[in-house]
Amino acid sequence: MAANFFFDQEVHSFLREWVNGHKEETLLQFEQPLDEYIRNDALRDFFLNTRRPIQQLLKNRIIACHLGRRSKFVYFDPVNGDPLLADTEQRIYNLARRMDSENMHVPFRSVHPNKQTEAGDTADISTYPTGSALCYNSGNHFMSRPANGNVFNENSKRCTAKSEGRLHILFKRGFLEDRLQEIKMLTAAIQNEVEALPQFFVIYSRHSLQEGHFGTSLVVMDPANPDFPIRVTVCDTLLKDLPQHPRWWNHFIEEYSNVFGPGITEIIEDLSHPLQKVNIKGDHPYNHDWDCPYYAASMADALADMVKNDPDLILNGRLEAVHNAMKDLMPDYYKKGYELKDRQDIRRVNRLRRWLSGREVIKELVIEINRTSSYEL
Repeated sequence: MAANFFFDQEVHSFLREWVNGHKEETLLQFEQPLDEYIRNDALRDFFLNTRRPIQQLLKNRIIACHLGRRSKFVYFDPVNGDPLLADTEQRIYNLARRMDSENMHVPFRSVHPNKQTEAGDTADISTYPTGSALCYNSGNHFMSRPANGNVFNENSKRCTAKSEGRLHILFKRGFLEDRLQEIKMLTAAIQNEVEALPQFFVIYSRHSLQEGHFGTSLVVMDPANPDFPIRVTVCDTLLKDLPQHPRWWNHFIEEYSNVFGPGITEIIEDLSHPLQKVNIKGDHPYNHDWDCPYYAASMADALADMVKNDPDLILNGRLEAVHNAMKDLMPDYYKKGYELKDRQDIRRVNRLRRWLSGREVIKELVIEINRTSSYEL
């Protein structure tokens, strides 16, 4: 609370200095006393009249350090997991989302523009029109497509860095069938190389245009036969207990069959993990929307690490051994004995990951402002 109070004071000082140098741009001041204007409307005027306003704010070291602070300095609501933000901090995120491009959007820290007051505060749900769908769209929680895009970029950058040699990471926008066609082309391109060893492809993608759920696959190809894989394992997050299949199973089968023919159904193996079981009946739908990209990225990371550490296990290991090896490489979600972590522990991990996703965006903006900055977040 003290940190939030001092942050509000620092932003007010920043705005006071800005107002003194931009009298002609204080359009919303009207007859308000200066102090009242600073508290109520100056930040909105600053956003309306400043190019890349967040970057201008981040040039202030105190503001930058607070916006980019570590999760241990943040209080999270124990019920919904939302961070307790300073009043002006919440306004910064809301106004950035409302007035700027998606590139300025900080994930999981703003609400939809229709859920904001004119000043950029988060509106009380009781103020929504009677019968408005807004009331039922996750209330006032922090979610959006731009946030998902930022999370995708963050996870993609980390995971694709593991590509090397026979390991190919296809962590791209689009759908599973697009990636499978790409695999066939890449495999055919190395068909005539002297040492055409098995190639390992880790895919992170949405299933299809009809079903946008995220999933992960590992496809092993022999360059001598680019038309049919050696082994295929697919990963979802909705499985209760093997050998049951998740409800998205038919989408995996359809997309693979479209590319490799109906015979592919005989070799597809299910490596799904029941991570979504932490979301119990009655939970808000945003829990799934928030968590799924992190679950799928964790599975993709584990598969990539397995290829690097033990490719023979991928080629010849029993499915149960491969499944357990994945669990060893997913310590955020599994205990050492292959047992899924407690619901609250998993939700805490994902909450911290969401904060880190926002922090990564802030850090990148600071680096863009000044690559030789003397302070670190």
